[in-house]
Amino acid sequence: MRRLDHWVGGALEKVPELLLFLAGLVTLAAPGLLVRAVLQWTESALPTALHAVVMLAFFAIVGFWSRIIIGDKDFRTFRRLKQRIRWQHLLSSLLVLYAIPCFASLTLTLNDHHLVKFDPAPPRNDFSGVESFYAWYFVDSIPGLKVPETLMWERPPYKYNDSLSGVLLLCFKLAVVIPVIGSFTASNRVGKEAKEKSQDRAGKAAAP
Repeated sequence: MRRLDHWVGGALEKVPELLLFLAGLVTLAAPGLLVRAVLQWTESALPTALHAVVMLAFFAIVGFWSRIIIGDKDFRTFRRLKQRIRWQHLLSSLLVLYAIPCFASLTLTLNDHHLVKFDPAPPRNDFSGVESFYAWYFVDSIPGLKVPETLMWERPPYKYNDSLSGVLLLCFKLAVVIPVIGSFTASNRVGKEAKEKSQDRAGKAAAP
């Protein structure tokens, strides 16, 4: 495993940064679409118990990516990526793409069993509407940008009216919003500190 990780990391160093970043973006687009399609199919075609197993599997992936983003334990490949591109940004985008359809699927499943209450009540299998619900709260949490106001996106398509729906939204914020916003903030802070150190070294080198 270490030899494979070393080989992959060495190969990544030979790839131009722009191509590496574009490859990451392309790679990120597919998982979210796949997760949404699978969950939408399992919810409509499989018994609730089997659908729950599929949801748990995807939530495990969400937890894995969240741990990578907020944790300091990673493979050598990730450490090398960290030196080449802002890999936290790519992983954060992947986390959002995975998490929103997962939480939307869980919400719709609970709604089908009348365990959560929304106003208006979402139609069965309305992934787009419930995904918009979570997406609104995600972009509204981005500090300083006021994304919903800028886009004239006044409110989410649904309003929750019970505590369980509030718990789901709180879990979404804890598992997704806080790690993603925190990773971008930390990445920008580290970049500024590195730039300041580089300027200080350049100033000392230029000093007589």
